[in-house]
Amino acid sequence: MTLRRMLKGLRTPAAELDLDRVRKACAEVPGMTPIAEVRPRQEFSAVGEISSLRIVPRAGSPTLQATITDGTGTLSLVWTGRRQIAGVGPGRRLVVRGRANPSGPGGRIVLYNPTYDLL
Repeated sequence: MTLRRMLKGLRTPAAELDLDRVRKACAEVPGMTPIAEVRPRQEFSAVGEISSLRIVPRAGSPTLQATITDGTGTLSLVWTGRRQIAGVGPGRRLVVRGRANPSGPGGRIVLYNPTYDLL
């Protein structure tokens, strides 16, 4: 490791280093659509790392909401009627498949009840 590369690593903010790490790891999975390229009402497969996870209590049925990132963008996942899913937690990488819904704030893409594979 050269001195220049080591100094760059020390000067770079931790958030930027994390995004680079996630971007490289997600790029290694073949055949996936980068999240930044997902269009509304399009079926796609993407890989990402869970950056946040929360349970939203509703009157009749709770929802489990997760936000994933692949270093190019973020995507919201919503599982209705679930409080938890075994193996799904912050920092976990997964492949998701489904149809993009532009129902988030500002046209943000949301996947409702996506199929997923844990990596």
